[in-house]
Amino acid sequence: MSLEMEQRIAKLEKEMMDLRQELDVLKQQHSAGQSTAINARKTIIKQSSSLAEQKPNSTSKPNPRPIPEKKKQPQQSLEERIMWALPKIFMVILVMGVLWGLKLVSDYGYLSNEVKIILAYALSIFLAVLANVLEHRKKGSPAITISLYGGAFIVGILTTAASAILYEIIGLTLALIIAITYIGYGIAICYLKKNEILTVFVAFTSLLLPYLLEYMDFSAVIILIYVLALFTMLQFVIYQHKQKLALYIATFFSMLAVSIIAFMNTDNRAIMAFGLMAVLAIFYTSWCRLFNSESKWKHIHVGLQFSLGVFSLLLLNLMIRPIDSEALLFVLVILFATLAGYGYRQKWQEAFDSAITLAFITLCNTLLVMNIPEKVEDLLLPFIAFTGVMMSLRLRASLMKVISSVIFAITIIINFMIHEPAPFFSINHVSLFMPVIYLLLIYLYAIRPKESLSVFEKLMKDLYVVDFLAVITTGYFLVYISKLDAVYFTGVSNSQHMMSIMLAVLFAASLLVPAKYKGRALTPVLGAFFLLFTLSIGILPAEMQGIEWLHIITRIIYIVVLVAILIDVLIKGRIYQIYQQQMEKYVDPTVSAGIVLTMLSIWGFVHQLAYNNLLDWKLSIALSTITLFVTASIALWLSTVHNFRTLRLTGFIILVIAFIKLIFFDLSALDLLIRAVLFIAIGGIGLLLSGRLLRKDQQ
Repeated sequence: MSLEMEQRIAKLEKEMMDLRQELDVLKQQHSAGQSTAINARKTIIKQSSSLAEQKPNSTSKPNPRPIPEKKKQPQQSLEERIMWALPKIFMVILVMGVLWGLKLVSDYGYLSNEVKIILAYALSIFLAVLANVLEHRKKGSPAITISLYGGAFIVGILTTAASAILYEIIGLTLALIIAITYIGYGIAICYLKKNEILTVFVAFTSLLLPYLLEYMDFSAVIILIYVLALFTMLQFVIYQHKQKLALYIATFFSMLAVSIIAFMNTDNRAIMAFGLMAVLAIFYTSWCRLFNSESKWKHIHVGLQFSLGVFSLLLLNLMIRPIDSEALLFVLVILFATLAGYGYRQKWQEAFDSAITLAFITLCNTLLVMNIPEKVEDLLLPFIAFTGVMMSLRLRASLMKVISSVIFAITIIINFMIHEPAPFFSINHVSLFMPVIYLLLIYLYAIRPKESLSVFEKLMKDLYVVDFLAVITTGYFLVYISKLDAVYFTGVSNSQHMMSIMLAVLFAASLLVPAKYKGRALTPVLGAFFLLFTLSIGILPAEMQGIEWLHIITRIIYIVVLVAILIDVLIKGRIYQIYQQQMEKYVDPTVSAGIVLTMLSIWGFVHQLAYNNLLDWKLSIALSTITLFVTASIALWLSTVHNFRTLRLTGFIILVIAFIKLIFFDLSALDLLIRAVLFIAIGGIGLLLSGRLLRKDQQ
């Protein structure tokens, strides 16, 4: 209803009140003439009332039904949740304390084992009765009563296990009956009290019974039936009270119980495998009934569903390994495909993507189990791990991202350690190279723009996780090149020249790419390694064994990259534009450092030529001195043109070093001819520089 309509109705109601007052006055006068006016005014009142009723209806939909407002339950604060959880924690502490106290008394010989068991059962019954009394008299909070009910269950189950297995006081059959009674009691209180933590306790503790049954030499099939029956009964509680956390925990421990019993009974592996898939089918049935595609936590639930699916696939592989039954894996593929089909019908895109990925991974796993060539297996394993990571990114499921990333990282590390790029054209080499493609695709998909970020994605952004993914991708590519180096170019103990060249190229390329594509960490990391390699490879001469040409090319490339960066910064090219905010403050020190590094690299290049007997050593001394004077001249000239104070100081320092070297070292080391040529060259350079500087000062 609009504001104008509400104002009109209010006005009509006011007129109706005025008319009623006038009617009362007119009734007291008993005038016949006035009765006509009364009738007229009544007609106006009726018309006004009908107008007030019809006007809102004309703007609303036909046959409107009042929509009851849903009462939003106030969310508990962190303090309230802690206060609610404290009684449960203290109850567990109390139970453990009482049990240890009974053991201590028994150790000192005050109580026999029979008395301890009786006291423990008495404690269990007392806790349940106390909880019931407090609940009916309304003297305790719900948290206290639920803790007491749960404590009674835990004490009863533990006492039964201890009396049957540890002390052998009661018979195994009687212990089984008592344990099943306590489990029925636990499921009943879970259903009545509607507490999820209590359901988790009951599920976890009840699943200890299969180990008692195993101790009693029951058939593995009977134990499996018990686990399935218990898990199915818990579904009524879980579905009735929408306890999703209890569903995941109960599923995990049910799978674990079936697997442990399967490993203890090697003769029934196939039956246990079907039992595991039955647990998974029951879980997916409950999960589909509880899944809400509109929930803001849907990505977490899809991730947990995917994680349990991967966990079941791992357990199934361990079960069927001794029996070589690939048909069981095909059954699991059908189960995942059925889940995918249901998700597609319900238009649950995330659930469909997760299930179809599980089906695909299981199908690939089936191919791995079958008798296929070993080299194909080397290709499939990283691809399966890569598929899981890509699907986790598509679903934006936090837990799924963590699990699939860890699996992918372990797979890639093992793959890198066992494969070599020899021979060059082989599946072995392809297996080593393909992770480069996988990492690149993962990074490109991870940086795609998103409308909004989840809490986990914001945390990952703050921790530079995606940015370091670019570093990891580049790092893997460089170590891959280093393997090529070790096999085809150098020995293991020698320098990695191909990797050094690729590092320089990647660093130069990263400077030309905006940060939104390369991340915030790649260029600084590559820059640090580029500087380190410049100082280690580009400056000091090294004795190379048969690959002098490669070492010289590496030095030349580093010099070219340094000069190109300097020129770009000075002419305000693309690199300067990308880093304009930083460059405006640090152009002077950046150019100064670049010129010094370039000078040292050229100096090292000259000495490397002399070291490899490609240049006369006297000529190398002269060229190194000329390099100093040329560098000083360029630095002083650029500082004058661009008004760089740091660069000017750098130029003067280099000039002083050049004079010291010329006078104290070169004069005694060089013969007359080279000395004359050197002084002529330096004199010409000095006169040219002086003329430039003086001309600039006069302007």
